[in-house]
Amino acid sequence: MVFIGHVGGLVIPEHWTEELGISESMYHFNALLFGGIAGFCTLAGIIILIVRRRRTGPVFMATTTNDKFMYVLLVGTITLGLWTTLVSVGAGSEAHNYRETVSPWFRSIFRLNPDVDAMAAAPIQFHVHVLVAMTLFAAWPFTRLVHAFTAPVHYLFRPYIVYRSRDARVPAPTGRPRAGWSPVGTADRDRSTK
Repeated sequence: MVFIGHVGGLVIPEHWTEELGISESMYHFNALLFGGIAGFCTLAGIIILIVRRRRTGPVFMATTTNDKFMYVLLVGTITLGLWTTLVSVGAGSEAHNYRETVSPWFRSIFRLNPDVDAMAAAPIQFHVHVLVAMTLFAAWPFTRLVHAFTAPVHYLFRPYIVYRSRDARVPAPTGRPRAGWSPVGTADRDRSTK
């Protein structure tokens, strides 16, 4: 929902939604409602993950300084985005229309001709949110967030895992295990074939 909200607010020009019959007040109401829900859910999710990382011994032991820095950036970006949504959209008639400033600036980046004046016209909370978010994107490849771009394709081809207790009276099979039960696409596979 957060990603879709950003695409809708930053990538889709304001006149496109107007042509579809979506009024400015309807757009901002939906942005506040769904943006608020998505923001609170995302913030709750990251807090749950941080608490788990802190309270689970093996997970905490594997936590690096990079991970801690990444969590600060994530929580900062989410919190600032939620605050920006609530302050700018929830202010009613005094709300800043970011689709006239931040959105054109964002789209101009991809044309390699940034509209600095458009972003300068936005309130400070947008500047801070964008700055922290860009820092997060710059740090992304050097943190565990890079795993968001991986696909566990080998899970599609690995054999089923059979969970059952072994009868103590039946001896364990000896020799090499059946090939169908060896791991697929992992380092363990290389060890099992040697």
